[in-house]
Amino acid sequence: MSTTKGLAKYLAFARIAATQARRDRGELYGRVVFFAVILGVFSSLWRATTEAGVAIAGDPRTLVWYLAATEYVLLSAPLIHIDIQDAVRRGDVMTMLGRPVSYVGAAFAEGLGQLVIRAPVLAATAFLCAFAFTGWIPPSLALVAVAGFGLIAAALLTALHLGIGLLAFWIEDVSPVYWMWSKLLFVLGGLMLPLGFYPDWLQRLAALTPFPVILAAPASFVLESGAVAPHLLAIRLVMWGGFTAIALRWLFGRASSRLTINGG
Repeated sequence: MSTTKGLAKYLAFARIAATQARRDRGELYGRVVFFAVILGVFSSLWRATTEAGVAIAGDPRTLVWYLAATEYVLLSAPLIHIDIQDAVRRGDVMTMLGRPVSYVGAAFAEGLGQLVIRAPVLAATAFLCAFAFTGWIPPSLALVAVAGFGLIAAALLTALHLGIGLLAFWIEDVSPVYWMWSKLLFVLGGLMLPLGFYPDWLQRLAALTPFPVILAAPASFVLESGAVAPHLLAIRLVMWGGFTAIALRWLFGRASSRLTINGG
């Protein structure tokens, strides 16, 4: 019974965040427009490259769908590190810590609440734009795999954003950390191009990070290469999810100790 009551508390945080996300449509519409522009630009680039007779390593149609899948994951994950940073700066975090729930759990639940509102809209945007720019649709099973694993990957990315936000307990502005993080995610995650196009040494380096699991692996289902096995991807997502949970617990424990030492 206590477990059910505890879960209900976090579901309440998720519902409130989802309601706010539905009302605050400006940011979501901005992401939709940005999404369409990015796909339009790159589909035109790859089409022009092919028409010019320049050989590229992949089919331009599948590359557009691959990019649509990676952007779907990336844009679905809310930037909750900004909210955490603002709460720390204003001192609101002190009142939040006094609630009978885990601060990290509540923040993650709020992030998931935003995610469940954004993901369906951005998934539809990815599908419609990719089809409009290519006139082709990958197999339905591939699309289902991208949607399902992509949603889980976006949840993992949300948790990692939470970890960046917790650094605000030590540094005033976490923007530089997020900037470096996002650049590593773009490169090692294979945002624009599949990791198979990378040099071997860079592929091995990327495999040591969670980035390929977040972007490249879920998106690779549309390539029809068979390079990603669903059960192995599920295991890797669970593994990185466990590591992230441990890291978040450790970070928040250190942050709480710091507040106590400082008399907060």
